[in-house]
Amino acid sequence: MKPIYDETLTQSSAPAENIDQSHNEKGSRYKMIAVDMDGTLLNKESQLTERTEAAIKKAVEAGVIYVQATGRAPKGVEIVNKLFDKDLPFIVYNGASAVMGKSRKVLFNEFLDASLAKEVFDIGRTRNIPVITWTKDGIFASMECQQAADYKNRYNMELPIINSINEVDGESIFKLFWIDTPEAVRSLQSEMNAFFGDRLGCYSSQPEFLEFVSPNAGKGAALERVGKLFGIDRNEMIAVGDGYNDISMLCYAGLGVAMENAPDDVKAVCEHVTLSNNDDGVAAVIEQFILR
Repeated sequence: MKPIYDETLTQSSAPAENIDQSHNEKGSRYKMIAVDMDGTLLNKESQLTERTEAAIKKAVEAGVIYVQATGRAPKGVEIVNKLFDKDLPFIVYNGASAVMGKSRKVLFNEFLDASLAKEVFDIGRTRNIPVITWTKDGIFASMECQQAADYKNRYNMELPIINSINEVDGESIFKLFWIDTPEAVRSLQSEMNAFFGDRLGCYSSQPEFLEFVSPNAGKGAALERVGKLFGIDRNEMIAVGDGYNDISMLCYAGLGVAMENAPDDVKAVCEHVTLSNNDDGVAAVIEQFILR
């Protein structure tokens, strides 16, 4: 399989025994923790605080496998990858792929069906909703508009305009998402879930983003696959998140933890609610359930 987005990546067929599987030396039952990034790990200024950074490093030093689970591309997780000397797994594109941080080996890719991607793209265009398409070759916008410009500036990236999904490689689409107001996204999420059903995954990743991925993708499915590679049972995992795109992994992990800033229906599927992302909620989880 061809590399994704970052051309240094290579497909991995490494068996679990070739991956560092050291256990938590402090004796905690939890051997893996998967953490969402925006709205969870990072505060409202998109910063990683000293307390949270220190807690993550201590957990990894104790043998826990830290998994960053995000909608971002591999290049978007370097703020975390640089913290470690170990080669740790990262779930990216909202579960459509997983890569090892240091070696850049691809653990798996789950691309969106080309015909479904076209359907999502065309519906968005018809409704004059900006559509962002993520592929292994880059990121593309469906129109020039303020929302697309803000997204481009936010992540400091190139964002070429395409008028049709046929302008990109239809066999390498990780995800698409629409940009609209939070109110519109809530309404569209219900409408699109009813329209597409189980043909694809559709959920809000941030208040203004409605994402579409393969039905075989998603953070929960990705966490299951990563866990099997490392020989770790779901009951030995913690998952922490704040958004609707986190629900699948929050339900899959032995301990699902919602951030205080999460919507109530996200909190409802979790066993525990931690502090907000502005109050070091991830650090509090690690300190309570792993380091203590």
